[in-house]
Amino acid sequence: MARLRRLIVGVCFWIAATATVWSQESGWTSGRASRRAAPVPSAPGLPLGGTVDPKAFGTHDYTITVISGLDFNSQLCPYQDAATLSSICHCNGCTEAAHSYATLDIPAGAVIDYIGVNNATPVDASMGFTLHFRDHLGGSAQLLSFSFPAHEGFATDMAGPLGILIPDHKDRAFILDVERAPAEDVLSYFGYVEVWWRRTVSEPPATPTFGDVPNGHPFYQFIEALAASGITGGCGDGSNYCPDAALTRGQMAVFLSKALGLHWPN
Repeated sequence: MARLRRLIVGVCFWIAATATVWSQESGWTSGRASRRAAPVPSAPGLPLGGTVDPKAFGTHDYTITVISGLDFNSQLCPYQDAATLSSICHCNGCTEAAHSYATLDIPAGAVIDYIGVNNATPVDASMGFTLHFRDHLGGSAQLLSFSFPAHEGFATDMAGPLGILIPDHKDRAFILDVERAPAEDVLSYFGYVEVWWRRTVSEPPATPTFGDVPNGHPFYQFIEALAASGITGGCGDGSNYCPDAALTRGQMAVFLSKALGLHWPN
């Protein structure tokens, strides 16, 4: 049965040409993550030394966005394995790397700290992952690239901590890319990508909005974020915030409704 499956997968390969234009957009912010040169197709970066446990690096509140391998658009290896609910690729005589792509959609202002790829591969660096940034002119840049160590069974290989800030989504897209190198006679499986991200509060302006909340105030950043978002207009004539005043239930209703965007159609 295994030989038959390999044969069915192997005979469906065809030659495809790909081209990627790399550019660096000015003003991009990416924390500790660094851009790397485009990987050689047959060797997608250095393999991880093992799984990185996200819990070992702090106690931030994370949201985990998971994209199944079945949701990726695959090039050269568009096959699905019903037994493991993953995509499957068998390189037998192939000369080009195979890529699977999906769009990453997380909120503006989020910071990506960890990315994990669930996979099974018997050969070091035969599979790899890249997070791409793509601009409105068709240029792109790599924000992260790593490859996986060998393991016959499924495991989730994680990279991090990364500190990649997603500033906004205007005129840009973020693309997940799982690559299979053309290693001879390798059967690999790809289950999913998980992205660990956390929200951040915007940096405050240099000039204070309210006279009673100077830029040295311990709540300055957070009060400025409320003002910039339109959640609060201050107190009195709006020139002050009154940070030490009591909050009424009516004011709380305004704050929460604006912050959560509470709306129901008639």
